[in-house]
Amino acid sequence: MRGGRVAVALWLAAAAWAPAHADQPLLRPASDVDVTYRAATPPGSRPFEQRVRWMALAQIMRIDPPTAGVHVIIDYPAKRMSVVRDATRSVIEMAAPDSIAGALGSGGTGYVRRGQATVAGRPCTEWQTQDRDAHVALVCITEDGVLLRAGTSDQVRVSAVSVRYAPQDPEAFRVPPDYVRRRQGATQ
Repeated sequence: MRGGRVAVALWLAAAAWAPAHADQPLLRPASDVDVTYRAATPPGSRPFEQRVRWMALAQIMRIDPPTAGVHVIIDYPAKRMSVVRDATRSVIEMAAPDSIAGALGSGGTGYVRRGQATVAGRPCTEWQTQDRDAHVALVCITEDGVLLRAGTSDQVRVSAVSVRYAPQDPEAFRVPPDYVRRRQGATQ
């Protein structure tokens, strides 16, 4: 995962990390769901897709970026992130970055309803908030907490292209026990 792909993964994770309050969207899916997103890229670059799966009861997200053989598991209750590399049968474990926790709706800015939309055939409510740098952020989220679109006032950054509600296989959210585990910045 590099550059823009990392930013998109963190943008998706940030939306799920932020707490919910009155008159704002549910920010973590209430049901197991499998979403494929298309991310915007700089002009002249090809857009890319990445898959995000969510186990609602455990509050664990798996992000499969377009880079083959790599995926990220974020355990929200434990505030842990694991970057899994199948080619090297290894995983780098770390605390989830603080930037994930405060990326959207930070500083008490809250959310303002902006209307309704349909993304990937699903209805969602459009909300305006601010990112941690006080820039306007626009998100479209289903009533049950699935982020379908995110961006700024002038650009859609990510948009769902498919949404499938179904029970998720817990094994997809676990690091294989024989993988070499390393902590960020250290070898184990």
